[in-house]
Amino acid sequence: MTLSRDFKTLVVLGKSGSGKGTQVEMLARDYNFRIISSGTLLRSRAAQRDFVGKRIGEIINKGGLVPTPVIFHLWLHELEATREDGSARGVVFEGSPRKLYEAWMLDETLWFYGLDQNMLVIHLDISDQEAMKRLLARGRKDDQPEAIQERLRWYQEQVSPAIEYYREKGKLIEINGEQPIEEVSKEVLEKLKDFLA
Repeated sequence: MTLSRDFKTLVVLGKSGSGKGTQVEMLARDYNFRIISSGTLLRSRAAQRDFVGKRIGEIINKGGLVPTPVIFHLWLHELEATREDGSARGVVFEGSPRKLYEAWMLDETLWFYGLDQNMLVIHLDISDQEAMKRLLARGRKDDQPEAIQERLRWYQEQVSPAIEYYREKGKLIEINGEQPIEEVSKEVLEKLKDFLA
C-alpha cells in the first residue's frame, strides 16, 4: 500500500526531562501518528536474546550509545511497516536524530521514501537547571546528578548542531518546554496548525 501524499513526518527533540514522550504520545493519539522511539525500539530489540539483542542490551546497561547504523536499521523497519499498513497519518520520531550526521541520514531516508516534503522538527526547549530539577524529582535510579550533567553536556555537544541544522533549513519550531504540559501542548498545536490541517 502506498502512503498518502499528505503523510506527515514530525521529529520531537529536547533534553532529558523536557517532556518529549508526553507530547509525542498526545500527538500520536490525537492525530493518528505512528511513534518511532529509538529507546523503545532498542529495548524491544534487546529483549530478543540473539547476538544483536544481547549486544544492544550490554551497551544500554552501561549507559552507552548504540551505533547509528543499528538504530537506522530499526527505523527503516518501522517506516516499511508504516508504509505496508497504510493507516497512519504520519510518523513522529521521539528524541532522534541524536547527532548532525543522523539528521543528514534521516533526510536521505525520508527522501528515499518520498516523505521529505511534509516534515517539521519540534524543539522542546528547557534550561539545564530545569532539566536537572525535573530529572531529580522523578527519582529514577539512573538520574544521579553526575549522570544528568553528562547527559546535558552530551546534548549540547551532539544534539544542538542537529537542531541548528534544522533551524537553518527552516524546518524548526521552537517550543517553551518549561510551561505546564497542557500549555506546551497548546503551543505545539498552535504552531502546527497549518501543518496538521
